[in-house]
Amino acid sequence: MGLSDHLSWAELACKDGTPYPPAWHDRAVVLAAVFEDFRAALGGAPIVIASAYRTPAHNRRIGGVPQSQHVQGRALDCHPPARMFLSEFVEGAKAFAQADDRIGGIGLYRWGVHWDLRPHTRLIAWNKQRAGTPLRDA
Repeated sequence: MGLSDHLSWAELACKDGTPYPPAWHDRAVVLAAVFEDFRAALGGAPIVIASAYRTPAHNRRIGGVPQSQHVQGRALDCHPPARMFLSEFVEGAKAFAQADDRIGGIGLYRWGVHWDLRPHTRLIAWNKQRAGTPLRDA
């Protein structure tokens, strides 16, 4: 059974096989609601979840930052929908994050976007798309 119409518990689970922590069910409900709004804002096409919850050990193995919001079950890394240019996806994600005060962090990458629900008083944003290098639409 899915957490929401377009986000499953399996998508939230750590890639090492560890399920999303049941104690954070309320956190997952909010994450799913924001994901549904994000998906709708980008036209409703399926968005691929690359990473969600991570155990501390898995986060270390893949080189994640120690205080990653993934370890707190508050983050999603998303690839663009099929047939959507990466640049369009990134611009849509930026606009969504700026308009939705539930988003606490957004990271822009050459593979897609990271967004999270960290507790915040202002939006934290970073760009890891290689400054000066145009996005490749593939």
